[in-house]
Amino acid sequence: MISILLAPFALIGCSQRRPISTFTIETTIVEIQATNQPGTMETTTTLEPYIFKVSDPGMITIHGLLLVLDPTVMLPDPNDAIFLVPISGDEGVTTIPNFRVGEVPQADVDERTGEFVFVNIQPGKYAIVVLTKANAQIPARFYESGNLTIFSIDESHRDKTFELEYLQLP
Repeated sequence: MISILLAPFALIGCSQRRPISTFTIETTIVEIQATNQPGTMETTTTLEPYIFKVSDPGMITIHGLLLVLDPTVMLPDPNDAIFLVPISGDEGVTTIPNFRVGEVPQADVDERTGEFVFVNIQPGKYAIVVLTKANAQIPARFYESGNLTIFSIDESHRDKTFELEYLQLP
């Protein structure tokens, strides 16, 4: 209920004040549900496309989509927290090295969808690592297999987009 005070008369010079009138307006909240009835026009909201950076000629682009399966456990840092960490050596990977922000490539990320792109990448062996709000460095996993996102790109990928498809966290 909303109460409104109204002064029916204004003060003029030194005239005596008149009493202030009050009244009450009752309001009701009405819920409206829209449905598509036959013969009506359907409207949809579309997002403006996110414009990603592009690689220079002779370089490699890496593209993927990060799915955060349980945001209550692990949420990426809001500052585009997907990183490409170089893996050295040809033998099997035993650990993914820690990194410092600014020392490894950082993805350009569409925060609305989780789509990401790395640009100007050289051939090599890499892992995708996500920096969380708690500053933990968590390796992403391939959605289909659950394996860590460790992969190699070679000279044949120059001037192309290397597609990682869906990755998951955790």
